[in-house]
Amino acid sequence: MFTKDKGMKTIPTSHPDAENFLPRQLEPTRVFDLVVCDGWVGCVLRTHKRLEYRENREARRLSTTQFAIGLKHLRVGGTMIILLHKLDSYETASLIHRFQEFSKVQLLKPTSGHTRKSSFYMVASNVQSQQPAALDAIEQWKQKWKVATFGKDEGYLELLRDDLNGVNVLLEMFDALAKAPFIRNHGDAALAENSSHNS
Repeated sequence: MFTKDKGMKTIPTSHPDAENFLPRQLEPTRVFDLVVCDGWVGCVLRTHKRLEYRENREARRLSTTQFAIGLKHLRVGGTMIILLHKLDSYETASLIHRFQEFSKVQLLKPTSGHTRKSSFYMVASNVQSQQPAALDAIEQWKQKWKVATFGKDEGYLELLRDDLNGVNVLLEMFDALAKAPFIRNHGDAALAENSSHNS
């Protein structure tokens, strides 16, 4: 509900949560050495009562709020600790890659409490929070929050589709398929077969 902290000056009076949005909580110039974002999807419990429009969007609203406000108020060279889930999911891999553009990233899996869960921590240190890549990330998270909070269903679905378009970009960047064992082994076998035909 931190609309002012995300740069929104006016709230539509027709919005079902219009009275619940908060005034600015942090002064624009206030910065911190450490930011902890631990309210990931797991914190959005099914038992939490919320308005219908928030039902399918709450996890995205929560995560984008944390990332945008946290990074915006992080001192250059500071550290962010983010609780994540499912390392093999596109959304998580994409977030890690994004932070690698402007910080040093380490992934940590505590042995107590997280052993059997998919949860782990990303520690982003020496975060260059004023670099263009970081500022661009903040703006994108703000926009995603705005669509998830105020957008109609069509706009929200379009946002999800746009997010999925990044899957191919991420795969190409890491050349994941070309390096996969089943592709690599197949390629080696094909090369061996070609050389035996040529000799």
